[in-house]
Amino acid sequence: MTEPQTDLPLGGTNPPQFNALRPDATLVSVGIGGNDAGLVGVAEKCAQLGATNPTGHACRDYWAPGGNDQVAAKIEETKPKIAAVLQGIHQRSPGARVAIVGYPDPLPKNGDSCWPMVPLSPDDIKYIDELLIRINAMIREQAGLNGAEYIDTYADSTGHDVCKLPPDRWFEGLVPTEPAYPLHPDAKGEASMARSAIAQLGGNPAVVPTGGAGQEVEGRRGAQCLAAHPRVGRRGVGRVRLGLTRRGLARRVRVAPARRSRLAWIWCTRGGTGRVAAVFSKRSSRARVEMIITTAPAKAFRQSYPHRQSLGPGLFRSSPRSNRLLYKRRGRVLFVAVMRTGLFRLPKRLGRDFRLALG
Repeated sequence: MTEPQTDLPLGGTNPPQFNALRPDATLVSVGIGGNDAGLVGVAEKCAQLGATNPTGHACRDYWAPGGNDQVAAKIEETKPKIAAVLQGIHQRSPGARVAIVGYPDPLPKNGDSCWPMVPLSPDDIKYIDELLIRINAMIREQAGLNGAEYIDTYADSTGHDVCKLPPDRWFEGLVPTEPAYPLHPDAKGEASMARSAIAQLGGNPAVVPTGGAGQEVEGRRGAQCLAAHPRVGRRGVGRVRLGLTRRGLARRVRVAPARRSRLAWIWCTRGGTGRVAAVFSKRSSRARVEMIITTAPAKAFRQSYPHRQSLGPGLFRSSPRSNRLLYKRRGRVLFVAVMRTGLFRLPKRLGRDFRLALG
């Protein structure tokens, strides 16, 4: 990331990838980890061993003799490298939403193989798949610990492995039959990975459980508030008001937003409890805040709202004449929004504001 790339297939040199990061970047995606763990080399060696051993477990015996898995150890050793890259991105692009892409599923399931077309035994295939699952779990963990989102590409690609015939095959073997680097996705596999990224980065906002400590995390599919940024306290949250211009909002809330665009400013709240977002009516400098959403627990989360009016599954207006919305799941309020009253008559605009605030 910080050094030039040499020894490219077509020659030449690429500049350090971090050189492309700008302070005003709003989105940075990255895919790393497999080369550090040596996964392509592992697959190549397994194919060499499997060429003369179609039913055995030569691959596992070579890389994990006596249960001492050398590749699993390399995956563990890659953790600090992943963390350093994600933190390096935050430092160079402090307002960016950061996403790290996991690895897809190039191998058949249920003990299937297609030796000798792909010279791997059923156990070889199972072993390599276990490594892919392991490295994806490690990448997901590091994303959560370093203020990034994890993009799952494994699920969408299952069933389109190297043993399938075209056009159902999305991954190439040692000798590609479609334009692709050996042991890598072809155009259809890359398209699958792109779909997975778009679904994560541009899908409908949702509030989902993290699965840990009973907390709820806002954002798309568990996206966490960026951990590397200053956070606002309760007083700062109270200073975010409807009707303020960007200049007025900056004067009142002296903490820089974790993410800023022409349509929305988003702050992380202290204690890692959530976020508060201010959405503007339009992109111009005269635009004013028309919606505020918070996912950080506050007094509004503990009220019972006996006169609430249902607007859809889990979504309520706190009372028929109120400008406050709340979203509940399993009896718990997960976010509260206040907005100019006219937005209730503009469902598309309301949906846009939710996406900006919770995305």
